[in-house]
Amino acid sequence: MKVNKYKIGDYTWMVIGIFITILLLLPVYFMIIYGFETLQDMFHVPPYWFPPKITFQPFIETFIGLSSNIINSLIIATGSLLITLFTAPFAGYALAHYGFKFGKYVNFTLILSQMFPVVMLSIPIFMMYSNVGLINTRLGLILANATYTIPLCTLILTAYMRSMPFELIEAGLIDGASHFTSFFKIVVPVVKSGIATSAIFAFLMPWADFVYALVITTDNKIQPMSVGLYKYMELYGLRWNNLMAGGFIFSIPALVVVTLTGKFIIKGLTAGALKQ
Repeated sequence: MKVNKYKIGDYTWMVIGIFITILLLLPVYFMIIYGFETLQDMFHVPPYWFPPKITFQPFIETFIGLSSNIINSLIIATGSLLITLFTAPFAGYALAHYGFKFGKYVNFTLILSQMFPVVMLSIPIFMMYSNVGLINTRLGLILANATYTIPLCTLILTAYMRSMPFELIEAGLIDGASHFTSFFKIVVPVVKSGIATSAIFAFLMPWADFVYALVITTDNKIQPMSVGLYKYMELYGLRWNNLMAGGFIFSIPALVVVTLTGKFIIKGLTAGALKQ
């Protein structure tokens, strides 16, 4: 009897979980279908659960109108990702296995940096950029986003690398490998799930950035898609079907990144669950 009650409880929680998931995905579903509807069908009462007449015009118009912004977003997010991956793994490795006198203060500073909202940091960054000529440049946006992604990814990778046995690195050093070789041949393969997790944040955060892009740039040729969508609504009025299509286009790269790196995250979550 206890087994049956336990199974009934499992099914109950499963139903509750499915119901909550449907509620959370419902706005996403309507965002997608509204992008395939005309403006008249979109405001139909009651709303259509499926477009009566599918049209690709909102996607075509939005993609053409925001193509330069999409390219800017890809360049900025990729640039921030590369800078982060060239710095955070090495910093995390040093903090995890080569402890030094002020290491705990460095960790505290990294944690503290995550507590400051982007809105508060945008004005000082704008003032600094004004003096060095980085206003209205893609490089300026890449560096601004990297100042937020590098500390976060360093903290993530430090935690991953601390769980790695240091004896593996010592074995490589004893066999004659340099620290540089040991890092790439031993450390990186072991913590690749952590690096993949960091890469997701390092890409998605700059991709979704709005505040830095709005404060640091005024030229539409430099602004990413987050600001492009905001200005698109100002230029063309309340064409909500086009705006929904733009939101769906904006979410596609993020969806691709999470899909491609999801298997590494699962490996990272299950690592160490079984003792060999």
